[in-house]
Amino acid sequence: MDRRWIQNPNRCAYEYLDGIEDFIEFARRHNPGATRIRCPCRRCNNTLWETIENVGFHLVRNGMIETYSIWNLHGEQLEHASSSNATRVDNVQPIVDANDQVMDIIQDVFPFASTNMNQEEQDDVPTPIDSAEFEQYEKLLKKCQPRVIPGV
Repeated sequence: MDRRWIQNPNRCAYEYLDGIEDFIEFARRHNPGATRIRCPCRRCNNTLWETIENVGFHLVRNGMIETYSIWNLHGEQLEHASSSNATRVDNVQPIVDANDQVMDIIQDVFPFASTNMNQEEQDDVPTPIDSAEFEQYEKLLKKCQPRVIPGV
């Protein structure tokens, strides 16, 4: 199966959208009955579990991880792995950092304040911001920063 569509920067191109459909079909076929699968979008990075429908939306919105060309986390067998060297682990839950979750929530509420230019908002038109909103954002951001306790 040709997977060059993953590197296509135009997520509205027919090639890219057809590739997403192929991936979703592959994931359904290799995970029968699953209601959630790992999301290989650039934001979730195969660490978060989403409904199959949401995975499709994420892939259009955020793009797929460009290096994820062997879909081993979605049922594809590695060609070079022998059964003696490969161990299959099912139902492993991702380790989620609470700080990352809080920062994601803040970014969702205040998308205009993104400091990472590589996120999906880079092609969006900047949202105007008033000073009261920005002050509220800064207060929330300071509360979320981990505190360093001397001697610990």
